[in-house]
Formats: sequence, structure tokens, C-alpha cells
Amino acid sequence: MSNQLPSMEEPDLTICAPCSRHEAEQWARDGERDAGYALKAANCYIFLVKTGTEKASRLADARTGRQLAEGAVQRQPGSGLAHYLYAYLTGLEAENDPLRGLELVPVIEREARRAAELRPSIDHAGPDRMLGELYLRAPGIPVSIGDVEKAVVSYRRAVGLDPGCADNRLGLAEALLEGEDTTEACLELHRLLSDMPPDTAFEATWQHALDLLKRVCAAKNAE
Repeated sequence: MSNQLPSMEEPDLTICAPCSRHEAEQWARDGERDAGYALKAANCYIFLVKTGTEKASRLADARTGRQLAEGAVQRQPGSGLAHYLYAYLTGLEAENDPLRGLELVPVIEREARRAAELRPSIDHAGPDRMLGELYLRAPGIPVSIGDVEKAVVSYRRAVGLDPGCADNRLGLAEALLEGEDTTEACLELHRLLSDMPPDTAFEATWQHALDLLKRVCAAKNAE
């Protein structure tokens, strides 16, 4: 009887789904024989980083996950999921190791762009949302690749792919505001809040605030 694991190919994952360290380590071992398990392990390490309480542990988990995702990219270069997880975990490593942050930016950009080409809808348009945030947060040229106009373009693509994702619309509004397009930023925030009604206890206050925002938007549009 063969000891080989059945091939998982590209698993259908929910990004940052809850998991345990034991599962991450087991999938990583299984991933030595099958890239699908390596991707499951990499995704689990995202969850461990995001929920970790100690910086050193978060950094170690981000590096472990990134190595798993990078290996999966080498074995499955046509996998949009592999490229996206590689970009995501590289971003988490940069967040937890600021001294290497700028050094890792080109990797994040490259892998997110490749993921956007291969599987743009993954994680609610995650690749374009990631590019939008990268261009918005990174220092500008010549230090790095920061570019507000590119951020707006990327967030617009994300909104076009998944307009129901609040993070896509919030990112677009912030990029528009950073680019001093206050009128459209105002309208985008109004659209976002209109689709996010609060708990019943705060409905009257929320509606009042929404009405005020609408008036501000109208005033800006009239200028």
C-alpha cells in the first residue's frame, strides 16, 4: 500500500480560518509530500500570527508560514492561492520585523500582483485590497513604492470585484481622502455606512449620523 497522501491540489480555504498549532505542524509535515497541505499549513500560520500575543512568536510563525507558502509557489507556480498566501505572510513578517519591512515590500507587491492575475476574487478581492493598502502605507519613491493613485486604482478594482466587502470600500475611501478627493471619499463612506446598519439600540443615532454625513457630502459636492 502506498504511503503517499492523496493529492489535495489547491484546497478551498477560508483565509485565516481558526486552527490549532498542532494542526499547523501536522499539515506542514504532510506538506513535504503535497503542496495542498503546505497551503493549509501556511493559512493556519496566518491565524496563529493574527491571534498571537507575543511579538517573537508572531514573527517566528510568520516566517514559518511564509517559507511554506514560498515552497508551494515553487511547486505550484500557477496557484493564485499560493501566491496570495506568500504575499500575506510576507506582509505579516514585515509588520512584526519593521527593520526588514522595506526590504520585503517588493516581494509583497510581486506576489499580490501575481495572485490578482491568477485568482483575483480570492478572500473578497484580497490581492487588489492588499495592493491598495501597500501603495497607501508604503513610503513614496525613491524610498519605496508608495503611490496614492495606484492605491485608488487597486481599491477600485477590489470594490468592483466584491462591492459587498466593507474593507474594500473603507480602503477606497481612505485612499481617496489621502489623494484629496474629499467629495468622492465622502460619498464612498456614505455608501459603506448605508450598507452597515447598527444594532437596534443605536439605530436612531446611526441614522442621524448618516443623515449628517449625507449633508456634508452634498455640501462638498456643491463647492
